Amino acid sequence: MKPRQSIKFVALTLCTFAVQADQVLLKNGDKISGTVLNKSGSILEMKTDYADKVVIKWDAVETLKSDKPMTVILKDKQELTGLAGTGQNGTMTLDSKGIYKTQAIPLADVKEINKKFFTGSTNFGGGLSAGNTERQAYHADANVQLRGRDDKVKFGGQYNYADDSSTDKVTNQKETKLSARNWQLFGQYGHYFTDKWYAYANGLFTNDRFQDIKLRSVFGAGVGYQFFETEDLNLSLEAGPAYENVDYYDYSLDCSAFNPCDPLEDKSGMAGRWALNYDQFIFNRTVQLFHFHEGVYSTGVFIRSGTGFHVPIWNGLQFTNQVQVDYNSDPAPGRESVDTRYLFSAGYGW
Repeated sequence: MKPRQSIKFVALTLCTFAVQADQVLLKNGDKISGTVLNKSGSILEMKTDYADKVVIKWDAVETLKSDKPMTVILKDKQELTGLAGTGQNGTMTLDSKGIYKTQAIPLADVKEINKKFFTGSTNFGGGLSAGNTERQAYHADANVQLRGRDDKVKFGGQYNYADDSSTDKVTNQKETKLSARNWQLFGQYGHYFTDKWYAYANGLFTNDRFQDIKLRSVFGAGVGYQFFETEDLNLSLEAGPAYENVDYYDYSLDCSAFNPCDPLEDKSGMAGRWALNYDQFIFNRTVQLFHFHEGVYSTGVFIRSGTGFHVPIWNGLQFTNQVQVDYNSDPAPGRESVDTRYLFSAGYGW
């Protein structure tokens, strides 16, 4: 091969490798190259050489193509997988390597691309202090969601613990006093009959030594409505009947030989349940607000809620600040109705 031909061959080869990337053509004529991550709601996300993630408004896209197969879900719930090809007048095509090649698909008919079927997060927080008074506090939480075309499964929980230790100056003995110990577990299955309406069955289990609750169990079923479900905004409301059983510790934590008290009586019965779940990215996806609220009405009212925000740091790592409030209108004798927790934690979301 002659030197000049060799140079041409190398140049063509380099050009070939250079174009091996997904490309998105915008309506204003701009072209963005990189890797298409996913499309949800009105947002398309791409990863480029110069940015970890680029967010593009879907209605600003004219067409796109990919060098790797992508999964596209249309508004009629049809699911297609293949290489995306450019089209005219706000369309695209999908080529499944000889199995089929679609006609032009209007981008307005595309509901999702590369949908995330498995999402969740786990967070840890705590604090330690030493000196005249030693204190340790720990918090951990995790939640996972599996989302199919018509089904959704969620489960998770949290644990909180804190104690204070001090040394008696007279006896020189170290005394440790428990100041917090509680946990919550939940699970839910939902089936969507339409894009918005779904039926669910759920279970909730809580323990709180300072509320003298050994185990609160709530089992329920009902209907929910999904107002929004995208990468940037989620909002749903649920309601339905439930059954609640509250198993108390035999005696209050404050009981002792010097402070005798009567045994605690368990309670159970039919109940009504409602729940609200909300999260939303703001400030160009630099902050994610969230609020969850679940209430159970039986012989009394029990509400658990959490309000706060996540701050994405890097590659799934995140900082979380939240306020949790538990309300029990019919607490054990001598107990307060409201428990409030201010939590700061770091974790990972996917």
